[in-house]
Amino acid sequence: MKSLAGAFFAAVNLLYAALFGGPIDGTAWDVKVKEEGFFHWTSRQETLIFHGGKVAIAGEVARGYSPALYESKNEEGGTAFSLVLNGDGRDPVEWSGRVEGERIAGFMVVRARDGRTLRYQFSGARKNG
Repeated sequence: MKSLAGAFFAAVNLLYAALFGGPIDGTAWDVKVKEEGFFHWTSRQETLIFHGGKVAIAGEVARGYSPALYESKNEEGGTAFSLVLNGDGRDPVEWSGRVEGERIAGFMVVRARDGRTLRYQFSGARKNG
């Protein structure tokens, strides 16, 4: 019964995001993405654009992923969000994070088909202009 209620609320949340967007809809964010671990010193820049209940991530779109529906909810002092990017034959990419004021931070997880899991951290600020 508990999982049925959870599934119902998740479906309602997705429907809301698809129809009306969420609390962070209409915003764009510049973030720096860095793989977790001591020996990973490089990073890359990404832009996350939340619009119409979906999020487009510039670098992921260039890699062949389509904009995806996202879930968001207001939490004390901020907004939590999550999404999963899927592409034709591509590894699923899970993004989850939190927006507080003009700052954004979270994690990205790539679950490769060969069983590897790559974890990245991201952080940044609201895009100007």
